[in-house]
Amino acid sequence: MEQNLTEKEIRSLISLIDDDEIFETVFDKIVDMGDNAINFLDEEIEHSIDSVKVNRLQEAYNQITLNSCVAELSHWKNYNSANLFKGLSIISRLRYPHLDLSFINREINKIKDSLWLELNDNFTALEKIRIFNQVFFDMYGFGGDITDFFNPSNSFIIDVLKRKKGNPITLSSLYTIIAQSVGIPVYGINMPRHFIAAYTENLLIHPFNTVNRNNILFYINPFGKGEIYSSKEVINFLNRIQIPVTDEILLPCDHITIIRRSINNLILIYKNKGDANNEFRYQKLLDSLGE
Repeated sequence: MEQNLTEKEIRSLISLIDDDEIFETVFDKIVDMGDNAINFLDEEIEHSIDSVKVNRLQEAYNQITLNSCVAELSHWKNYNSANLFKGLSIISRLRYPHLDLSFINREINKIKDSLWLELNDNFTALEKIRIFNQVFFDMYGFGGDITDFFNPSNSFIIDVLKRKKGNPITLSSLYTIIAQSVGIPVYGINMPRHFIAAYTENLLIHPFNTVNRNNILFYINPFGKGEIYSSKEVINFLNRIQIPVTDEILLPCDHITIIRRSINNLILIYKNKGDANNEFRYQKLLDSLGE
């Protein structure tokens, strides 16, 4: 990686990207600078009127962002996978390199503050979820995007917070993150065809190896405005669609599973849209998680 370049040297290097004879060498050097080059690339893209140069600058910018997100997600998997919020943020950052985490934190804290005003430790599990649903869905207006289900925005937590709409995975993930932050033990369930959540007896420690079926009080469908299902209803649903009933499906899944499924969804969405570039980028991001 290029190190210790002055601002003048970085600008000089970037200015050479439209030179056909040395383009590949210059491109590689810029990419090797990584995040150190991002702000300079941003500035040059904004002010340049040469379309060829802009395309090359954007290509370098995109490659740096991809490399950064791949490295960040790999590190997350190995050292920080207990933080689901961070994993979701990395998925968003590949789409939005200047992701504003302060906005995300502010929005989540607003919801948390509203919940603390309503919740009481003496409430039953069902009472807590009914209050949570009232705040999350009625007060703040969150819901499943049933009109534009395959919109990529439904997979990015930043867009879900702005649009108040999401797909089952991202909406359920946001639901569980906020619930856990106010002491409500709700966790993601990797149900085939439709990601949901479960309310457990107690707060759990990731990756949830000690939980069993007896610890599940009931299931919740955040995409369906917080509909509540018994274990029997969930098992009957699995039987109807001829899916084997296993602990892997009925118990809380780890966060790597959630992030992998979310990225897989994006890959399929972009593939169906014929967007080969973004399909490739998110496939690279998925590959960073390994098998």
